[in-house]
Amino acid sequence: MSEIMYKDRPNAIEHSEIQSVKKLLSNQIMTVYHGNKTENLTPKFGSGNPDNDYGKGFYATPSMELAKEWAWGTYTSGKKGYVHTFELNAESLKILNLTELDSIHWIAELVYNRKLNIQDKEVVQDNIRILLDRYKLDTSGYDIIIGYRANDSYFAYAEAFVSGTIYKDTLEKALRIGELGIQVFLKSEKAFQSLKKTAVEEVPEKYRGYFVKRDKSARDTYRSLRTNQGSRAGRQTIYDFIL
Repeated sequence: MSEIMYKDRPNAIEHSEIQSVKKLLSNQIMTVYHGNKTENLTPKFGSGNPDNDYGKGFYATPSMELAKEWAWGTYTSGKKGYVHTFELNAESLKILNLTELDSIHWIAELVYNRKLNIQDKEVVQDNIRILLDRYKLDTSGYDIIIGYRANDSYFAYAEAFVSGTIYKDTLEKALRIGELGIQVFLKSEKAFQSLKKTAVEEVPEKYRGYFVKRDKSARDTYRSLRTNQGSRAGRQTIYDFIL
């Protein structure tokens, strides 16, 4: 297993994120939400798209408002949006909390699970191979992963990072300014057995606009940050981690 790197002196925003997740984990029964366009949703172990942030499994959020936006996201089809409320009994579950760790582990997780559009770049493939070898954590023994969420726009910046064209802190700033939120990812059969749906409600269509607005804001932020990265002095690129 790769050596785990923890955050060195978290800044104010990182500290707030860590404390928020710790508060969530202090509850034996966690309340989480999932938004999509299926009214009769029953999460099933073994289903799902493997080409997601943390692989195949069930994705939820501790924020009902974010879940309502997800309900009108472009990744699901249908004419109505729904938010599903669940109780998750985490008493005996093994949980990996990525918010406490250096974000290089989260980047490695993304690169491992998501499909990159850089197959023809041999140097970048070498970068990815070394990155995964050094920083991809063995998550096979975990039931739950709690970490950041990346939309498609943000993932393009992860690609740029492994290509050596943006700094690591640019990636982190884009993530937080985009306000994409924290995900609770259920990956084991035991986790699915610990999940109980308690409610489902229709989401007003105005949340479609909220989803579009957040996505557009994130895209605009990413473009601005990438264009105005500033000087190299004291900042890390992929090569600071793999050379």
